Amino acid sequence: MNGSNFSTFGVVSNSDQLPGVFYYAFGVVFVFVMVTATGGNGVFLYVFLKSKTLRTPNYFLVSALCLGDVLMSTLGIPMFIIANFSTYWIFGEIWCTIYGTLMTFSGFVQITLLASIACIRYFFVVKNESVGTYAAKLIVISCYAYSFIFALAPHFGWSRFVVEPVGTSCGPNWMGNDSKDVSYNITIFVMCFFVPLTMILYSYIMIFLKIKRKRIHKKSEGYENHVNITIFLMIVAFLLSWSPYAALALYVIITKNNSIHPVLSMVSVVLAKSSSLWNPYIYFMRDTKFNDECPKMVPVLKCFPCWRANAAPEKESINLCDSGSSPITCRSLSSV
Repeated sequence: MNGSNFSTFGVVSNSDQLPGVFYYAFGVVFVFVMVTATGGNGVFLYVFLKSKTLRTPNYFLVSALCLGDVLMSTLGIPMFIIANFSTYWIFGEIWCTIYGTLMTFSGFVQITLLASIACIRYFFVVKNESVGTYAAKLIVISCYAYSFIFALAPHFGWSRFVVEPVGTSCGPNWMGNDSKDVSYNITIFVMCFFVPLTMILYSYIMIFLKIKRKRIHKKSEGYENHVNITIFLMIVAFLLSWSPYAALALYVIITKNNSIHPVLSMVSVVLAKSSSLWNPYIYFMRDTKFNDECPKMVPVLKCFPCWRANAAPEKESINLCDSGSSPITCRSLSSV
């Protein structure tokens, strides 16, 4: 490695352990991730701003999620790409702190908003309660403020951001033995990963059970399967992106073991940073309203015949009413 890691998990020279071809390969992969994530999230934000049909609390929340993803894919990932092609962190300590803050902030925004969306869907489907525009805006502001506080904390002496074992990325000082490092690491692991994950899993499990318990019209079975698959994909994408990194971080916090294989470390970092890629293609390309509006606002998408391939049936809805239920309490999952 041509530069020195001013502080890492204890790995001093990553190029001695991981051949340069791995860095180049990850650099190429993340050029694709950057373009795809920016394009997908950018399309959603553009369509949301242009379409009056999508001006609902639900779409407002997912647009805020896309904005966080765009910050990661346009500001953070390019630095990661350049560092990988250089095979070491070339931007210095100050930019390591800035990069770590940005990536931590955008990651926390994504996780907290995913948890909030999961809870809102839970209340809509299970409790028959909906969220208004004002409440949606308050939720977004709260999630961004919550994430900003934890991401900015190291600037005020609560731990710090350092070069990670891969040598081309910066993050929290998981290996730190100081009480400030340990307390910060444990706090963000619990408050910014475990709690949101619990909220997501509980919400979607209850939604799934609600759907399975109720009597479903045969004509709506296709939509039921569509919702079930979408929920499954959302949970898998979230776990795939963040669990390896979180598990590795927790392992380092507990054991202080700095002998982690660099390939394992790189894979966990890559999966976490690829999280900005999945949301628009799972949440929005499977959504009927978005599929209707998107080709209108971005006509070039009409050239892609697969655009509507995964969209839910337009006129099908799930009857969640028992035979004796009042019509007032009956709700449709068409907007979930």
